[in-house]
Amino acid sequence: MKAISYAASVLFLAVACEKAPPVTDGIITFVKGSALIEHVDPDGSKKTKPARQGEKVFVGDAVVTADASTVIFEVTGAKIEIQRNTRFVYERGGEDKQVYLQNGNAWTSVSKLSENGRFALRTPTTVAGVRGTKFFTFTDGATTGTCHCEGKIAYKNLATGKEEVNDQDYVMYYRGNKAVKVMVDDLKKMGLPVGHNHSELDNSTIGKKNNLTPAQLQKWQEYVDKKFSALK
Repeated sequence: MKAISYAASVLFLAVACEKAPPVTDGIITFVKGSALIEHVDPDGSKKTKPARQGEKVFVGDAVVTADASTVIFEVTGAKIEIQRNTRFVYERGGEDKQVYLQNGNAWTSVSKLSENGRFALRTPTTVAGVRGTKFFTFTDGATTGTCHCEGKIAYKNLATGKEEVNDQDYVMYYRGNKAVKVMVDDLKKMGLPVGHNHSELDNSTIGKKNNLTPAQLQKWQEYVDKKFSALK
């Protein structure tokens, strides 16, 4: 009996000492082109593997897309179209989810959070806290922009600490401690189309494809630069 008990205790200790599997509530549901998942083990070692449909994404993992590549990443209550040349990190899971758009573009739809659930998207300069909304975010590290598509977004400028709730139809831009808005009327005056078509895909589950021409994008960018220049 003692031998059996000793053997059982050894087995229990061996099982108890095994590493607990990393928590995940993330999965890749679509891949176009070439993308990678970067995973860091608890001991600090890094592993990289191709992003494929059905692949799990664990908290702390980064999804990195190449040129002409798009990935759709999903967690409970949210789906995100991670677009070309983007580095995206799944920072926090559970009821208080957070993702980090380090650089690039992401179109996010949040719709099915639990009663106590929260979702935030962080960039190098901002944090957008959302619940039941759709928004498009882009950043190059220096400039961050967010197009509000549906619902409410609580923005926080990390440079100034200023917070603002967005429940209107406009695009918010941040550069350092400065912020400007591009309103629907501004776009109409420039002769630019008004809408919320931000996908890179022909058949995205989030929404329609962006068909702005390079000339229209350039006109928009010049207007934003002019607004920033006018700030003191």
